[in-house]
Amino acid sequence: METLWLALPYYICSVAALGTTAMTVLTVLRGVYPRRILLLGAGMLCLGTSFFLIAATAAPGGHVARAAVAWPIRMLDAAGGVLWVTWLLLAVKAAVRVEKKRPAGG
Repeated sequence: METLWLALPYYICSVAALGTTAMTVLTVLRGVYPRRILLLGAGMLCLGTSFFLIAATAAPGGHVARAAVAWPIRMLDAAGGVLWVTWLLLAVKAAVRVEKKRPAGG
């Protein structure tokens, strides 16, 4: 039971991230959002996999030794973070519109 309590937050984050991945793919397939949101989905896929690996190593007697998966967890987190920030920058770029106006009285 102790293992479940240690791993539960990571399993919840894993399900949330993988669910976000599925929703981003579905919204693009239905044409609700532009394709750039797939960067968010790919980032969440990496983070969801990372959370799952952390959950599998949460207890001292976990399913896998943390040392065995430490490097993949770091790489998944790095890739997921870069994809997430890239999506964020593209979303901000799409949301901000700069209009040049003529100066008053000119």
